Amino acid sequence: MEPTENAAKFAKFLLERKALKVAANEDGFFTLKSGRKSPVYANMGSLIDGQSLHALAESYADKIAQALSCGAVENFDFIFGPAYKGIPLAAITCEALWRKHQINKKFLYDRKEVKAHGDVKADALIVGADRLSPGAKILMIDDVISTGAAKFEAYGKLRAVADVKLVGVLVAVDRQESSGDAQTAGPGASDEVREKLGCPLLAIVTMRELYSALAPGLPASTVRAWREYFAKWGTAQAQEWAK
Repeated sequence: MEPTENAAKFAKFLLERKALKVAANEDGFFTLKSGRKSPVYANMGSLIDGQSLHALAESYADKIAQALSCGAVENFDFIFGPAYKGIPLAAITCEALWRKHQINKKFLYDRKEVKAHGDVKADALIVGADRLSPGAKILMIDDVISTGAAKFEAYGKLRAVADVKLVGVLVAVDRQESSGDAQTAGPGASDEVREKLGCPLLAIVTMRELYSALAPGLPASTVRAWREYFAKWGTAQAQEWAK
């Protein structure tokens, strides 16, 4: 499957700006939070200049506007960014949504440690919690989904504060990887998010699209390492193209 024009453009943007790195062999593999050693690593935290952040924010905003327009995601009240990387992503996406699409949303984020001073009702665990009301609809935004564990933890914090509804999870990159750790492979992480959180998982680009867009320009050893990893740890869909 060939990537769409937008997906191919986003893939090349990530590679050029070093937000996506692909190792040629095991010596350069990246250790993921799951403990797995991966030849491919996506990190939106590498995008720290104004031009890159502008392009990233518009990519998120365009995806949201498209999803709302076609009904892929239900209309929502807040964008929630899990600490730490999700916080600036939620902020810049809110700004880009308004600037480019005139869609005005508020954003929330969580704390790693509970705050015990000041206006704790407003931001002890979730900053902006005092603006939440029962039934508020939330779109969670983050950089990457690998095993999905961080998304479940973040949703638990939201639910501890208010009876909210999660309408979707949006990431820049869906790694199309199984849940589990370095020894075990569970169901596909994106499928598990849909099942456990009861909402769609949206991505600006999938691992398959990244591979299709970039593999022709990479060394054979790099392509081989990429395919071997996802033949082992990928979802059923990823394993099909990785074999």
